[in-house]
Amino acid sequence: MDWEDLKSFVTVAELGTVRRAADQLGVHHATVGRRIARLEEATGTRLFDRRPEGLVLTSPGEELLTVASRAASDFDAAHRRIAGQDAVPTGQVTASMGEPVANHIIAPGLPGFAAQYPGLSLHINATWAIQDLARGDADVAIRADNNPSDTLFGKRLFAYRESVYASPDYLRTYSDRSIGDSGRWIGWGGRPPFRPAWVESSAFSDTQVWGGFHSLSLQVAAAEAGLGFVALPCLVGDNAAGLVRADTTPPRPARDIWVLTHADLRRTKRVRVTMEFLEDQLRQHRAIIEGNA
Repeated sequence: MDWEDLKSFVTVAELGTVRRAADQLGVHHATVGRRIARLEEATGTRLFDRRPEGLVLTSPGEELLTVASRAASDFDAAHRRIAGQDAVPTGQVTASMGEPVANHIIAPGLPGFAAQYPGLSLHINATWAIQDLARGDADVAIRADNNPSDTLFGKRLFAYRESVYASPDYLRTYSDRSIGDSGRWIGWGGRPPFRPAWVESSAFSDTQVWGGFHSLSLQVAAAEAGLGFVALPCLVGDNAAGLVRADTTPPRPARDIWVLTHADLRRTKRVRVTMEFLEDQLRQHRAIIEGNA
C-alpha cells in the first residue's frame, strides 16, 4: 500500500466525498479517485459504498480506517518531534578540507561558530584526500574541483590562485646563475620527462623538474631548504615564512572551490549551518586565497 493512497483514504472517510478530500489535500479530485481505486485494488476489496449522499465505508473499509488513522496519527507525531529537533542544530558534523584551509581560513572563525551553536560539535578532518561523502566519511567538504560529482549538493565559490615561490637565497643564486645549470623545479608527481603546463608557461620555462614530492608540506619544506622553485596555492606560499614569490606576474587561477555535502543531508539543519559558516569564512578570506592580500 502506498502512503499517499492511505492518506487520501482517511481524508475521504472523514469528509465523505472525493471533492472535499481533494480540496483539503490540495490535489485534483481525479487524483484522489485514482488513489482510492489503487487502494481497493491492492486490498482486493471494496472500501466504500457509493451512495447519493456520498461515500460510506464498507466493513473492510471501517477496519482499514482504524489501522490507517492510527498510522497517520503516529506519522504526524513523529514529524512534529523530528521537526522540533532540527529547529536547533545539535549533534556532530564532520567536515573535510585541506590543512592550510583549516589552519588559515576556518580556524579563526571557530570560536564564534562554537558560541553561536553550542549544541553542535564540529569535527574537522584536515586532509587533501578526497573523503567519500556518499559513504559517510564526512558530512561536508571544502574541495578544489572543477567537476565535482553530480551526486553531491553545494555551491561553487571562486577559484584559488597559485604562484611560483622559492627561498630568498635560492632566488638570488638563480639570478646570479652561479649554480652551474638553469635551475630546478620541485616536482610533485609523474615520471620523467615530467613537465607540467605550469612549468612551460612560467617565467622559468628553461628550468628542469626534479624529484617528486606528493605532500604539500614537504614541497614547502624542500623549497625553504633551497631545493628549487615550487608552484603553490597563494594561501600556502604566502604563509610560508621561508619563501617569497619568485614570479612577478599575477597569480594564475587554479581550480574552483566548492562547499559540498551529500544530497540526502542538504536539508539537515546542522549541515546547513556548517556549510553557511564554511562559505562565509572562505568569502571573508577571498583576497588571501586569490593572493591579493
